[in-house]
Amino acid sequence: MNNNRPPSGQYRGGQQGNPPNRNTGAQRPYNPQQGQPHAQQPRGQSRQGQYTRNPNPQPRGQANGQYSRPGAPARPNSGTSPNGAARPNVGGMSRINQQSPGKRRAQPKKIKLTAEQIEINRINRQRERYYIKKSREAAFRVFLSRLLLFLVVFAIMCGLTAALFFMQLTRQDSPDDSSYSYTIGDARSYRLAYSDAVRDGRIYVSFTDIAEMCDLAVTGSVDDIKYVIKGDEAETIRFLTGTRVVYVNTVETRLGAESYYKNDKLYVPVDFVSAYFKGLAVDVDEKKHEVTVTREILNELDEDGKVPKDEEIIYGELAFLLQSPAPIESINEADAVSVASMPDLGFVSNLAAYEEYMNPGNTTEYLTLVNVDHKLGASDVPQDLIVVANTRADGRAQQQMRNIAAKALEALFKEMVAATGFTDVTVTSAYRSYSQQEYNFNTRLSSYTNLSYEEAYKITAQVINPPGASEHQLGLVADMHNLAAADVSFGETEQFKWLKENCWKFGFILRYPEDKVDITGISYEPWHYRYVGRYHAQQMYEMNMCLEEYWDYLGLE
Repeated sequence: MNNNRPPSGQYRGGQQGNPPNRNTGAQRPYNPQQGQPHAQQPRGQSRQGQYTRNPNPQPRGQANGQYSRPGAPARPNSGTSPNGAARPNVGGMSRINQQSPGKRRAQPKKIKLTAEQIEINRINRQRERYYIKKSREAAFRVFLSRLLLFLVVFAIMCGLTAALFFMQLTRQDSPDDSSYSYTIGDARSYRLAYSDAVRDGRIYVSFTDIAEMCDLAVTGSVDDIKYVIKGDEAETIRFLTGTRVVYVNTVETRLGAESYYKNDKLYVPVDFVSAYFKGLAVDVDEKKHEVTVTREILNELDEDGKVPKDEEIIYGELAFLLQSPAPIESINEADAVSVASMPDLGFVSNLAAYEEYMNPGNTTEYLTLVNVDHKLGASDVPQDLIVVANTRADGRAQQQMRNIAAKALEALFKEMVAATGFTDVTVTSAYRSYSQQEYNFNTRLSSYTNLSYEEAYKITAQVINPPGASEHQLGLVADMHNLAAADVSFGETEQFKWLKENCWKFGFILRYPEDKVDITGISYEPWHYRYVGRYHAQQMYEMNMCLEEYWDYLGLE
């Protein structure tokens, strides 16, 4: 017998009343309608038949604390006695027993932690966050180190690639960057260290070797060396070693850089030899680092560029292209003949071969006035254009001028070098076609986006002549200066001052002077020079006239 069985009227769980349907081991009554013993009856029916449900149904097992079954007495609330008096709370189950079975199952079991356990949990969470942070920092450091390593390797690879590429280019353009190769005459070939071959941006050559090739007489000392062309005592050249001073036929001039003496040889800039020594052929290849100096040969050469074997070599006459200065004499129109005698204009160079170009006979042909009122057509193209001698070597196309103007300009450059030592003035622009001028003008015009078309056109026309109104189309104009780009600051240089005072001797005029802007309609351009022939150039120079004024003076239309 189970002594722990709950009292009568109470089932396990503390609730009063009849226990839920539970198999007690007794046989259920036989159901004659279904012919099945102990069959499960539908909900709402009694074992002996049907019963009626309470019209106010309550949750199963509760109806204000009572079950409602037909013919059964009301069951008292679990918290009250049958007579309505409060029943004691047995085992503290009263409040729990009032809850539904679903809520009892969802009730979480609360565990009360001690202060020590709470502190341990906090420390564990803090430690976990610490290790997560450390792990992230370590991962970032690994990423950063790998990134830096990649960048370093990438930079090294780029540097090596660039170095190899540069070396390849250098190898193609220059067989040996460390030296220059020299060929002086037929038998004198040698190499010179780069530091000796190039100084202050200028290429040097041994004048001692050239003198031996030309069989020149040598006198003086190491500090003051004089060379003389044998058979002509008037042809002399004297160098003050370690300076730029040189005397050519007793005329003092300047080298482009200082001469120097080393290993019993005198070295001078090669451009000086090319400009002053007549009868030599000088070739300089800066890409290949090669310099070749030979005597000028007058024989007709064969297909291989050599003198025929059965002919004796005839060399050109040797001379130094400087003369003593003489007083300037005026030029008469009568002197302007197709082949004119060389007047004394104070030249220090021997320019007799250029006289017919500087002072042509048909002078009126070169006075053509071109401006906005006197325009050329697109079909006006000179037929005798040739390459000028001093195009700036910065990758631009070789500039061209008409033959007579180009030759006169060549004489101007030779005299400038001889008289002053200036070698940095070069031609930046000469002949320009109608279409090229149109492109230049429209490009400048389109840059004034904040102005109206009329205002932009007016400003542009003051700087660039409209197509057809540019003298450059004649092939008689050269822009020349020593600046990175044409600028009025060229007018403050010594090179400009020499050009302004001497250009007329070679047939050129300063086309757009500073004091003639109102007449020419073009802003001051100290770099722009126009060929008109020496006679008219001298007239305009002496009367201080621009070409427009001179046209009015001559009554030309």
